[in-house]
Amino acid sequence: MSDKNANKNIRKYLVNYAEPEIKALHSFFERFFEPDGLKQDTYQHVIVIPAYKESDNFITRFLASTLAHENTLLIVVINQPDTDSEKLPQQLLHKNICQRGELIWQEQSLNLVHLNNSNCDVLLVDRFTKPIPQEQGVGLARKLGVDLAVALHDKGIIDSPWLHSTDADATLPDNYFDALKRANNDAVAVCYNFHHHSDNLEVHQANQQYERALRYYVAGLQYAGSDYAFFTIGSILAFKVTQYCMVRGFPKRSAGEDFYLLNKISKLGAVDFFKDSVIKIDARTSDRVPFGTGPAVNKIISLTANNHDYCYYHPQLFEFLKVFLAAKTKLWISRDNLAVWLKNLPAEVNLALTELNFVSFVNKQSKANQQQFDKQFIVWFDAFKTLKFIHAIRMQGFEDIALNEAIAQASFSVS
Repeated sequence: MSDKNANKNIRKYLVNYAEPEIKALHSFFERFFEPDGLKQDTYQHVIVIPAYKESDNFITRFLASTLAHENTLLIVVINQPDTDSEKLPQQLLHKNICQRGELIWQEQSLNLVHLNNSNCDVLLVDRFTKPIPQEQGVGLARKLGVDLAVALHDKGIIDSPWLHSTDADATLPDNYFDALKRANNDAVAVCYNFHHHSDNLEVHQANQQYERALRYYVAGLQYAGSDYAFFTIGSILAFKVTQYCMVRGFPKRSAGEDFYLLNKISKLGAVDFFKDSVIKIDARTSDRVPFGTGPAVNKIISLTANNHDYCYYHPQLFEFLKVFLAAKTKLWISRDNLAVWLKNLPAEVNLALTELNFVSFVNKQSKANQQQFDKQFIVWFDAFKTLKFIHAIRMQGFEDIALNEAIAQASFSVS
């Protein structure tokens, strides 16, 4: 993509889809540019962190790492839902971060603080005085922070084309930024490796089970040959600014915003995985989101206390997925005789494809050449459709089984 088209996509996004808080940056731009038009020093990197009911320990950890020597802007979106009237935790976090350095700019709900003993600034975003609608939750918090980063990048204030997304419970590795040098040329997003840990044995063991489930699911997708075999965890992501704008950013959802963003952006290029760059995530219970790690850990702890197994997808589901994706190689040449092609697939796969309106998709591609057809198939049978396919098979007598048993039976290994 040319620089001209990239800039066009970014500015279109900022005008039509970015959050209104970016307008408060106008006075910052005036401060940043000297009267003669020259810029002051730019930020090399940017990291967006939503924070709700958090302490400032994540700032302490960041400052203790070598990353604090990088010229980095942290955008911390301190938020809370409109169903929570207790603002004190967020007020304390805002105050404590402000006291860690020098206030160098403020406008409306934004405060820019230079952190003591570092080369880093923090742009604090107050979305607790005006709470976030509950149904928009962490998705809006992430989108707001990234939108500010996009606006700063558009003005040349942030150098890197990569925008980082993480959480306040994450400890970033020293090679966090350097790892991007290994990204493939066609990569539009990356997922860092991760590891959950807690000093509380009960919580730690529950998180380990949940982490194994995540790795089992991605390994199953890889085994089946899926184009969407990547982790969708908001604290381990980085993505290209242009492609982020092309898919209109994080969806405003109370959970699953990371899944839906990657599902869209991965259709524009590759999603890399940095195995040797590991983010440590504090393992903990949580009720801040309706689903995800925190609620899953709560569930696992409850199951363990009652001597029940934590159950997850049957490995046979990935076998059916593998059969379907392998048969796809002959789909284009068989599109005029689709009934025969479908007859060669297991009955379970046929039923799942019926639920997905698969025949309708194929019929709409009647004028496509093979290259166009194959591309449209990947776009259509995306991460969401893949999950729906798996669930449709599961309903046909392949109920979840104990996670340990599923991993033992699987034809693929789980690292």
